[in-house]
Amino acid sequence: MKIEKRNIGVAILLSFVTCGIYGIIWAIKMLKEAVQVRDEYDSGTTEIILGILLPGVGFYMAEKKFNEGCQMRGIPHEDHSTLYIILGFLGLGIVDYAMMQSDLNSVADILFPEGPAPAYAPQPQYQQPQYQPPQQPQYQEPQYQEPQYQAPQEAPYTDVNNTPNE
Repeated sequence: MKIEKRNIGVAILLSFVTCGIYGIIWAIKMLKEAVQVRDEYDSGTTEIILGILLPGVGFYMAEKKFNEGCQMRGIPHEDHSTLYIILGFLGLGIVDYAMMQSDLNSVADILFPEGPAPAYAPQPQYQQPQYQPPQQPQYQEPQYQEPQYQAPQEAPYTDVNNTPNE
């Protein structure tokens, strides 16, 4: 689970400057993070679809799951789900966004007090032994020895009757 802390003022300003495009992206990220406080493997698809089509309903459902997740983790949190649905139906969805982001920022401070993990964390340097290939016995070329000629010994000759011939 990862909760990204965002500056609420900058996010609202970007939502207006981009004519709501950043607001949609911001809502998708917020709803997914809020749902994952309860269940890390929940993608929050239902809440995201409803959050875009009917902001009050999507934020209501996400807040319910967010509140359950905070209770499971022992994090103090006040349930704003009813307020989200009322503000959503009054057309003040941007207030829903700001309140939800404020809640996410406060939970991120509790869960991750050291801040986000760095993109690259230097690893400690260990002294590793240098690789030494196993020692092979030195190859010695066999020394050439002149073959020694030995005359064949003559076998005694025998004839058909097995009598030795002298």
